[in-house]
Amino acid sequence: MELRNKIALVTGSTSNIGLAAAEVFAREGATVVVHSRHLDQALAVARRLGGDALAADLADPGAVEALFAEVARRHGHLDVLLGCVARPARTTLLETTLDEWDQTLAVNLTGALLCTQHAARLMRDRGGAIIQVTAASADRASPGSAAYAVSKAGLNALVRQAAVEFAPLGIRVNAIVSGLVGTPVGRRDMGNRPPEDPAIPLRRIGRPEDVAEAAAFLASDRAAYVTNAFLAVDGGRMNAALRMQ
Repeated sequence: MELRNKIALVTGSTSNIGLAAAEVFAREGATVVVHSRHLDQALAVARRLGGDALAADLADPGAVEALFAEVARRHGHLDVLLGCVARPARTTLLETTLDEWDQTLAVNLTGALLCTQHAARLMRDRGGAIIQVTAASADRASPGSAAYAVSKAGLNALVRQAAVEFAPLGIRVNAIVSGLVGTPVGRRDMGNRPPEDPAIPLRRIGRPEDVAEAAAFLASDRAAYVTNAFLAVDGGRMNAALRMQ
């Protein structure tokens, strides 16, 4: 199995893309550290997958520090970090309050920064892989997603910076650019679009498993020469000139 003997922390892994990734990582042999803000939910998934469970609010720097300290205490090291936590924000720029702005960036950007820093400290002696799930809105303006889009643009810059700085340490840093995926948030954004969406070149909405399988590849030794890459898992939508709002 591709991830045998690897310790993998998947943030936000009790639902949606994170849960699918935890399942795929476990199938591929990894010991998965399931993460949620709610320990009972993390424990339920971890029991099913034969992994570990930890809880932390990624908007709280102290909680993030404690999360990684506990990973180190229990496992001694970390091989893979997959960041799946994201706070949605669906307001226009003029409607965005400072509170919403601060909360969105605290989770989506500052939380990702803290996780990246702590993960790299656990990986620096043996190498590893850091993967962040981002979105096309980071590079393409979309009405009604101001704070979210800015947070994802910042996350993309963080990935690029970390990839360059951590390469000498043997740490690969990559991103998955997720398209429309059939999660609760994804279904809300789809509106009345059918699952077989003709505006997507591959003619269907994505599944959480589609993103999870891509993450497993980037986490594995098959991607040993891949860093600073942005892998679009979107059915071809991002760069297609199609009718899409």
